[in-house]
Amino acid sequence: MDAATGWTIAKHPYGIFGRDPAAVLHKRFAVGCPTTTPHPARQRIRDGATVYTRVAVTYAMRIKPKDQVASYDLSLDAEAEIMAATMAENTTLWAGVSINFAGVTMREIDPAGEWFIGEIEFDVLHVLALA
Repeated sequence: MDAATGWTIAKHPYGIFGRDPAAVLHKRFAVGCPTTTPHPARQRIRDGATVYTRVAVTYAMRIKPKDQVASYDLSLDAEAEIMAATMAENTTLWAGVSINFAGVTMREIDPAGEWFIGEIEFDVLHVLALA
């Protein structure tokens, strides 16, 4: 996300994303790791376990009341920007890992119609230290 301009990390963690004050929620994001599963490879305590970790990025974009369709379009553009920033191979994220786009799991407007909340997931193949 360092490559995506204007984004800041939320003050609340992934599990309770969206509790930031409305004045600062626009272009905020939170990162969580909901699951880690083993890769079918040999595991040794000294070498570690090769695993897939699902990494989820939840983000918010303001929906303007007088131009909701354009705001929704901007939210989808933001989704593409987040994907591109995360998948850019020149980032420090790629050191010793493999990152794959896993899908978009949420695109919703809050009940008041003020916020687009989206979630994008990535599968990260990496070695989990066991010792």
